Amino acid sequence: MDDVLLTKYLLSESTEQEAAAVRNWIAAHPDNERHYMQLRAIWEASRALAGKRDLDENEAWERFVRRRDQPRASLKMGWVRIAAALLLVCSAALAGVFLFGAKRDGLFGSTYQTADATRTDTLADGSVITLNRFANLRFAQHPFKGKREVDLRSGEAYFEVKPNKNKPFVIQSGQVTVTVVGTSFHVRRNGNETQVTVESGKVKAAAPDKTVALGPGQTVTIDTRTGRFDEGVVKDQLHNYYVSKRFVLDNTPLWRIAEVLEHAYNVDIVIARRELRELPMTTTLGQGSLDDVLTVVAETLELTIERKGNQIIVK
Repeated sequence: MDDVLLTKYLLSESTEQEAAAVRNWIAAHPDNERHYMQLRAIWEASRALAGKRDLDENEAWERFVRRRDQPRASLKMGWVRIAAALLLVCSAALAGVFLFGAKRDGLFGSTYQTADATRTDTLADGSVITLNRFANLRFAQHPFKGKREVDLRSGEAYFEVKPNKNKPFVIQSGQVTVTVVGTSFHVRRNGNETQVTVESGKVKAAAPDKTVALGPGQTVTIDTRTGRFDEGVVKDQLHNYYVSKRFVLDNTPLWRIAEVLEHAYNVDIVIARRELRELPMTTTLGQGSLDDVLTVVAETLELTIERKGNQIIVK
């Protein structure tokens, strides 16, 4: 939703059709309502500030018009008030330090986190995120910044970014910065290591010493502690299991199956014999219980599964 239209609605300058669109948008998702309330809070704060200083709205607008090459005399007074309101909001941004203190950044953001389950949400800008288990991120869409910001604090998330050329979508994962306009991709953070895998569109991943552009089917793993920067191509679809809710195996070796199941179910899988590691398997498994998945793998590959607490031994 355009903030200009929200401003018109705040000032009761919107048409009935525009007002209905705003009300529907606010009711569609809690994040939308939160964004509107934040904007209204800034507007009310700016009105309070305006009462403490001499500001002639019409005079301010006329000065702006005189600086433009083309006359704008036909603009309605409603737009004069909107322009003046935006001017006041900009002033309020500076005063926000005193009004909101150290918590002012929290006014424009929302935190999303998961425990032992995945979660899908729609952000205030219309982008969709799916968080894997034990993920934590913060999304902010500050009205005075020309970008949408995500701080991926831990875990893994899949992003379907709503295109907006005027506001790039920027993800900070430790010292790695991922920048997009509109695309879909995965970002996984584990301490100093960040992995980016692109499904569609283009993504730029930047570390302190290097930047790489990625397209569909490409991936990069960056470790900012060691300086490791590994680029590659996606060889299977297993990275997408927490979004699709299934494990797609296509001649997939057992070691890779074990690797993904370890991550998906938070267990330790040991392949007891080296010759078993490359056994291939082709099927699609639903992301049910770990016992169900292991039973299918064991029966298909004629293996024996032994469990010792959180450790699983494949023989």
